[in-house]
Amino acid sequence: MEKNKIKILALDPGTKHMGFAAFEGIELVDYGVKTIRQGSEMIILQHLEEIISRLIKEKSPDYLALERNTFSQIRQNFRLTLVISKIRYIAKRFGVLLYEYDPRTVRKEICNDGNASKMRVAQTLIVSFDELKVLLQSEKAWVLRYNLNVLDAVAIGMTFIRQNISSTRSSRNWLLAR
Repeated sequence: MEKNKIKILALDPGTKHMGFAAFEGIELVDYGVKTIRQGSEMIILQHLEEIISRLIKEKSPDYLALERNTFSQIRQNFRLTLVISKIRYIAKRFGVLLYEYDPRTVRKEICNDGNASKMRVAQTLIVSFDELKVLLQSEKAWVLRYNLNVLDAVAIGMTFIRQNISSTRSSRNWLLAR
């Protein structure tokens, strides 16, 4: 893979908020959180389709990296399973190759510890992405939870990059050498 040409869209799927991060090669070019309209499963999935379709059209990714669902059998999990299935369908419809990562794989890739907390992953990422520090500066718990969606998406994108894009540097040391 040639790192200058590849575009990656990384998603941290959710039923209320979805973090996204767009990369061109190994550079983070855009990130944010999309809020998903609430209501029935049909309303959530329709709005999700609008959001994902718009992101794919805007970012023109070659690859979509996604966090895999690993939660227990609860109502929230059922909706999340529907959301992830819808994302898979949309990626296939647009012809975007999809990679899914277990949350433990992402944490291990970023922190060298599959049991690292979301906060530890976020703190590791901001060492390399100074512009993301502002996302951890709120004292309000709900703002921090909201912003962690972005950092989760960045971590998913970095996992894809570290596992799939060759570099002259060791891919294991790339994040901290940036």
